[in-house]
Amino acid sequence: MKRTLKIIVILLFIIIAAGIGYMYSKQPTRNGEITLANLQAPVKVRYDERGVPHIQAQNETDMYRTLGYVHAQDRLFQMEMVRRLARGELAAILGPKLLATDRLFRTLGIRAHADAFVEKMDKNSSSYQALSAYLDGVNQYQNSQSAPIEFDILGISKRPFSAEDTLSVAGYM
Repeated sequence: MKRTLKIIVILLFIIIAAGIGYMYSKQPTRNGEITLANLQAPVKVRYDERGVPHIQAQNETDMYRTLGYVHAQDRLFQMEMVRRLARGELAAILGPKLLATDRLFRTLGIRAHADAFVEKMDKNSSSYQALSAYLDGVNQYQNSQSAPIEFDILGISKRPFSAEDTLSVAGYM
């Protein structure tokens, strides 16, 4: 009996430690340094007492890249859900009850319009360069960090964010 109780306590300790480690791996980085590829100069991010990030960069491209990383760190699940809503892809992860919602959003043409707009964009324009830097930051976060717990619960695979996704969200908003 004593031995069984000891084994149960040890197993509970291991499970709790694993759970704490899992939850800790899902937390955003608020202190320290992170290496972000493609930066032209050092960038500083400071979080105020309300958790609002303040980015100091020496150029716009670095600022947008860092903003994308910070947005993904703080809001990746929200970004995923709004992207799927705008592009009519919610039922794929939340079930058939959302097929009517997906059908509505596809009927509105937001997705098709965004795809066509991106195809016509001047890839050398400053707005496209800013969007590309932002998306690079978002996707660098996804490639280097674990997915939010909601992704694990819903079984969502991470996939890169694209200009088409961003313009779909803008069309929805």
